[in-house]
Amino acid sequence: MKHKGVNKLKIKLRVDVLEELQEKNNWNDTELAKQMGISRSRLWRAKLPENHNEYCSPGESLIVGAMKAFPDKKFEDLFFLTDVCSVVHNSSTA
Repeated sequence: MKHKGVNKLKIKLRVDVLEELQEKNNWNDTELAKQMGISRSRLWRAKLPENHNEYCSPGESLIVGAMKAFPDKKFEDLFFLTDVCSVVHNSSTA
């Protein structure tokens, strides 16, 4: 049996970029959430620091909503990937 290390990636919101775009469009969190088709609390939780106990990483609805609200932006303008851990998987050899 061989062990193979696999890195897990997590999608993170570029909060600073999102807040700049909010300001540019003169949108508060309520209006931005409306434009994104998500709840204001969902947006608020995604903007919290990761170590906050109410933090929630961006999920599909937030990602799709952000792309809808800012159609001129690319995924990588609004989000980034980060390594969260290394997982060991077992694989059999024949």
